[in-house]
Amino acid sequence: MALPTVTSFTALTAVGTTAFQSLDSGNNICFQVTLASVGTNVVVRLSGSLDSTNFFNLQSDVTLTANGTYGYVFPNTPVLYVRGQLVSISGEGTPTVTIKVATSNQD
Repeated sequence: MALPTVTSFTALTAVGTTAFQSLDSGNNICFQVTLASVGTNVVVRLSGSLDSTNFFNLQSDVTLTANGTYGYVFPNTPVLYVRGQLVSISGEGTPTVTIKVATSNQD
């Protein structure tokens, strides 16, 4: 089995969306979301797409209230593109949300 491909997106410090990463179909997908300098909370969205234009949620939006690293796994997910989004920021300060995605094909 080949090692997963890992992509690091540019960190988000304001509401916005990362670039997208293209994938092969039939992927196992793992997102790693690292949060630093959180005030009250941030809301993060993990999205997939079939055409790189129209994205849909892979799960419900996630509210993070503590600094740390969080993992989200989507086995055998037939999307062709993925991206992350910082939906909202609550509280004082400027949080940093760093998102990485690892993908591997089903063998």
